[in-house]
Amino acid sequence: MRSFEEDIIVLSRLKPLLAVSVTVAVAMIVSGCATSSNTVDDTQTANEALVGTYWKLMTLDGQPVAVADNQREAHLILGEDGRVSGSTGCNRLMGSYRLEGDTLTFSRLASTRMACPGDMAMLEQAWLAALAETAHYSIADQSLELQNADDRALAEFKANALY
Repeated sequence: MRSFEEDIIVLSRLKPLLAVSVTVAVAMIVSGCATSSNTVDDTQTANEALVGTYWKLMTLDGQPVAVADNQREAHLILGEDGRVSGSTGCNRLMGSYRLEGDTLTFSRLASTRMACPGDMAMLEQAWLAALAETAHYSIADQSLELQNADDRALAEFKANALY
């Protein structure tokens, strides 16, 4: 069993470590509250929102997209590694993407090959064609729009939280 004097010695040795820890914690809190300059790069902010978000397909070529009974909703997720994944509403999709400013292109797109019921097969073909034709994107609030090289809207998405 340690004596009271030994406890005092141990605590006195910990005092500098405690002071450093408190200083680091205060510095982290203060830097988290600091404001950035007024020259925010909107493209960087948009890219950050684009990547890592679950984007649910809402319209394709101006037409609303419905979720079929017992089927996944059509969506995509752009990973930080340059890979895209998601669903056509029937099959899983995967591939690569390239992002530079507001330019967004998809390549090496592939999907699983399960038979799609009814209109889901047509939706899947149109969805994959829209991704292949994508040249640009824009984000406003919780909405993403993919556009072709002529800036015509191909598809619109709504951001959903990843759980």
